[in-house]
Amino acid sequence: MRVNRRFLYWGVFLVAIGGVLVVADLAAVDSATIEDALRLWPLAIIAIGVGLILRRTRFSVAGGMLAAAMPGLLLGGAFAVAPRFSVDCGGRGQPVSVATTQGTFSGPATVSVTSGCGTLIVDTAAGSAWHLNAGNTASRAPIVNSTTQSLTIDSGAKDGWRFFDAGRDSWDLTLPTSRIDDLSLVVNAGKGDVRLPGAQLGRLDVVTNAAETIVDVSGASLSGLSGAVNAGLLSVHLPSGSDLSGSLTVNAGALQVCTPPGLGLRVTQGGVLSGIRVNGLEATGGDWQSPDYVSATHRADLNVIANVGAVEINPIGGCK
Repeated sequence: MRVNRRFLYWGVFLVAIGGVLVVADLAAVDSATIEDALRLWPLAIIAIGVGLILRRTRFSVAGGMLAAAMPGLLLGGAFAVAPRFSVDCGGRGQPVSVATTQGTFSGPATVSVTSGCGTLIVDTAAGSAWHLNAGNTASRAPIVNSTTQSLTIDSGAKDGWRFFDAGRDSWDLTLPTSRIDDLSLVVNAGKGDVRLPGAQLGRLDVVTNAAETIVDVSGASLSGLSGAVNAGLLSVHLPSGSDLSGSLTVNAGALQVCTPPGLGLRVTQGGVLSGIRVNGLEATGGDWQSPDYVSATHRADLNVIANVGAVEINPIGGCK
């Protein structure tokens, strides 16, 4: 009997995901153990490479099963640990206020924000002043360094994925609509809600790790976009009034891109075990561009590398 290898590999991939979830639940595997295992994520890339090398040999089936199993184990581990991160991050109760900080930029600025586990809200206000309200369930304050042309906010949780002892953060950051040349945001194990109406941005870099992050720059000006989503969701609302180019990477996660009317979009993609859906339908071929790309007043060019990930452009019902 001839076996459809594609179905076989997908079956192995799904069994690996489900197996990890069942074992983690029934055996009550603690989060620290799963976290340590997730640090071995490069093995999934190695397994995929081995599968490609063995593709034309008599070991092709075994190599393909290995290439499907390892990403499945990684994704299953991510699914097992992510809810525990985002629900309480090891911190019970309500966050208490630990810092209220503010400042003013005197010219084009650079801003870097690295959150701990919890919630990060970023919005804008007219002018050149910024303001941060920070709370934490363990009374741990963020590390804030600022000048008249820079701002750095860091949770201080440096030990890999271990955010549990640091409590759960609740940050509310207001940025000015004055020029920001470089805005870097890292959202770890929680939720990020970034809405920047009126912002004047040169480059925006967003990384979301085991988190759900919404980035709405539809009312901003932006020339460059980069970022990555690792075992989470990144939803991006693009602006209509400027040309931009960017590069996004998806590792065991999902990316949503929503375009406003009048913006032409072209997406080139790469990666493994991934695909692009446009308006709810699977896109054929490796690249895609909107029908109005050539005639559009403004255009966005995105290079997307998705490894065991899903990419949706203008999903039915809209982006999150």
